[in-house]
Amino acid sequence: MGDLRFTVPAALDFDPRIWETAYITGIEGIPWHCHSQFDGEQFSIGREIDESGKLNIVWPTRQFGNICLATTSLRIAEAPYALAVEVARGTICRLRNQTSEWQRVGLRLPDKFYPLAEDALSQLLRALTTGGDPVQQLKHAQQAIDLALEASVLLCNTFAAQSLEARRQSEGRLATLLGVELPSTLSLSPYQDALQKTFNLVNIRADYGSVESASGKPDYEAFDRQLDWAQRVNKKICIGPLIDFRSGGLPQWMFLLDEGFESILQGACEFARATVERYRGRVHIWNAAAGLNIPSEMNWSDEEVLRMAVSLIETVRRADDRCPVLLTIDQPWSEYLRDDANGISPLHFADALIRADLGLSGLALDFNMDTWPDGSFPRDPIEVNRLIDRWSMLGLPLMVSLNSPTDSQPDADTEDDAASRSDQSVDDGTSGDDRDTVDRQTSPPERVSAWRTTSERAGKITPDSLVRLLLAKPSVHAIIWNKMVVEDNSTRGLWDQAGKAKPLLTSMASLRKVLLH
Repeated sequence: MGDLRFTVPAALDFDPRIWETAYITGIEGIPWHCHSQFDGEQFSIGREIDESGKLNIVWPTRQFGNICLATTSLRIAEAPYALAVEVARGTICRLRNQTSEWQRVGLRLPDKFYPLAEDALSQLLRALTTGGDPVQQLKHAQQAIDLALEASVLLCNTFAAQSLEARRQSEGRLATLLGVELPSTLSLSPYQDALQKTFNLVNIRADYGSVESASGKPDYEAFDRQLDWAQRVNKKICIGPLIDFRSGGLPQWMFLLDEGFESILQGACEFARATVERYRGRVHIWNAAAGLNIPSEMNWSDEEVLRMAVSLIETVRRADDRCPVLLTIDQPWSEYLRDDANGISPLHFADALIRADLGLSGLALDFNMDTWPDGSFPRDPIEVNRLIDRWSMLGLPLMVSLNSPTDSQPDADTEDDAASRSDQSVDDGTSGDDRDTVDRQTSPPERVSAWRTTSERAGKITPDSLVRLLLAKPSVHAIIWNKMVVEDNSTRGLWDQAGKAKPLLTSMASLRKVLLH
């Protein structure tokens, strides 16, 4: 079968790991199982059919770090495509489409958006007309990508601000739940005041692997303390995922005893039943399981995976027929399918469970971005918005588990970000600095890393802006920040390892004060 082929000037200056992130999607946005090759000058990628498709790849940008971007739909051709040009074309096309869509529903764009979008298009046109000079072509294409992403962030920030203001005027304080996952091994005493002020929901991970480290010897003590505290301060409580099928999530004794599917099914359902019965009447949301839709070390068939999901949902529902029951969907952008020809699409997996009419009340989307290969690739806000819209079509409320790697310190030099931290108003996206776009038009770095620490950059794709965007979506009923305290240098948390609160915590507290119950 034919492959899509791309020329990449100065390709050896790129971190070689980015070629491992590439995959092709069709009209549904679901990755195909792909084969790829990079020979130092050309990159080729293909699949078992010769249909057109979009190339998706983690691409380096100067201001926003490394973002998974996509080309427009490309057909198999004899001549190779210029990769940077096609990535720029796809990024600008996506920006223009989203802008048009939101303008049709009344979005008011700030004046500074238009120069950014026009400059991005101008740089793309310059890249398209300098085909005889690959170095200049790459330079202009990269500038087009950087400008288009800056315009995309401004567009989404504006949409979030105006949508939140409209929702606040029509609904008053939003009923959306803003939560945090509590580490089971951490004393909550130093954090209780800030947790009480900032969040109206806590997520307690009383999962199988944490509770039952030895067969038949459950230990709920730490989770009992957390639940007692949450009740005392009148927080909504979500428990789960009760069973975590991701790597390291199941009790280790199961692997030592080489338990088969039937034994794991029986043990998981029994644990779920016992836990629900223990906490029934004190919990508001049950999260039945996580890690079922992605490949695992168990190598179960699709039928076994679906049977496990159905059994756990039914078990929780029978044990408590009043509280909502959710199921976690991992890697909702489906990146894992690029390496797994027989994997289950997360959308199809969720749709099958919904159609089975099991009493599933909602879906929990796991947004662990930039934790490849165990999580999702980093995405820009337009892609986050599009993903939420896609999942909203299933008709169930969504809970988003978020741990963005982007810098938790907003850019204090801009009026936009100062306004976003205010607890008195919601920024409408129409004010801010008017920096000269010439300062942004610099050549890409000589060498990039697909996983560079984001604190080196001054980009505006901040965690609080992603939270605002999610709060603006009516289908999102809950947002949970799933890393409370920094565990290592690569993990974002609300407190550092010394117990010092990060600016993101203040920003979330302001959001709670202004917008939420």
